Amino acid sequence: MTQVDFYILDDNSRRNIHQMVCHLCEKALSQKLNVLIYTRSEQQAHIIDELIWTYKSVSFIPHCVLSSGFSPNSEEKNKIFNYPVVIQASASSDQVQIPEQYTCLLINLSLQTPFFHQRFQRIAEIVDKDENEKQLARERYRFYRKQGYSLNKYDL
Repeated sequence: MTQVDFYILDDNSRRNIHQMVCHLCEKALSQKLNVLIYTRSEQQAHIIDELIWTYKSVSFIPHCVLSSGFSPNSEEKNKIFNYPVVIQASASSDQVQIPEQYTCLLINLSLQTPFFHQRFQRIAEIVDKDENEKQLARERYRFYRKQGYSLNKYDL
């Protein structure tokens, strides 16, 4: 059964959301889990990419970013999907097939439920205190509950 964890942050800082993404990636990697970070935009994908490179000087999170319009051949796919963490902007989701091995953790930063959510064992939803975003997160919570998923909420 899919487990969905909602992490409710204590302020509106985008930096805190991105720090939380890095923390969750690091934790997943320590458990040998693969991660797909599904962002709202290409810009957010590149911000997270930059932050992952500088997150901690004593650790490394191997990752790659799939840009919109990216259409790899099979050799390129094999190279890219050797990374345990893949960052993909929601705008490019219909252009790139997410390989079957990415089923462990989905970190959803988009404002809607990704169409491929059901293939993941765990989903992390990170929500800041913006009222509009909290309302959209409540809608996703209700959707996941209707699916029968195990739900957790953490106020941070």
